[in-house]
Amino acid sequence: MKVKPSQALGRQGEDLAVAYLEQAGFRPLVRNFRTRFGEIDIVCTKNGEYYFVEVKTRADHSRGKPVENFPWFRQERLKKMAAAYAQGNKISNTHLHLSLLGIDLSGGEPEVTFIADIT
Repeated sequence: MKVKPSQALGRQGEDLAVAYLEQAGFRPLVRNFRTRFGEIDIVCTKNGEYYFVEVKTRADHSRGKPVENFPWFRQERLKKMAAAYAQGNKISNTHLHLSLLGIDLSGGEPEVTFIADIT
């Protein structure tokens, strides 16, 4: 099966995101976790807290920078997905963070922007 360029870009971004998070002291638990509300790109922990990370990767700025395009309805969907994961894994909602990680590949080196808590 042939992989679409957008899927390859997304996969590359998620790989870079996991490497960044590990270097920052996070422990990735799950990638591409599916719920009835959608898919969480990365679930990770740090210091007993859980982070539900949406990864946005851009090869150019034709649609804006990676973290500039995350409207409220996508935040709400991420919140529902995080709650579904927490309920299924018996995790307290008080330890959940909705996060956004943008990867800009338009220059030479990838530029990473991480917002640990977007709420």
